[in-house]
Amino acid sequence: MSGVQRTRRADLDLKQIWLYVAERNYPAADRLIDRMEKTLDLLHQNPLAGESMEHLRPNTRQFTVGNYVLMFEPTPSGIRLLRVAHSSRRMDDLLQADD
Repeated sequence: MSGVQRTRRADLDLKQIWLYVAERNYPAADRLIDRMEKTLDLLHQNPLAGESMEHLRPNTRQFTVGNYVLMFEPTPSGIRLLRVAHSSRRMDDLLQADD
């Protein structure tokens, strides 16, 4: 994921998601994270893709991968991944504590 910056919280989110899915289905966990990484590479090339989250935080966008939401902000060099969460979670709460 060259050019994709990630907050410490986003890294932790990805690890926790992998662990949760891997407890039930190890290969599926690897596939999910691989799919997210490929999506992040695409978002790096197209930082304005996805849906705006301006109503929650300025300059923030989201893109859904399966049941998970990648929350990011465009940067001059690509994107900065803020959080990754299950789509059933309250996004406004998550964005308040992204670092």
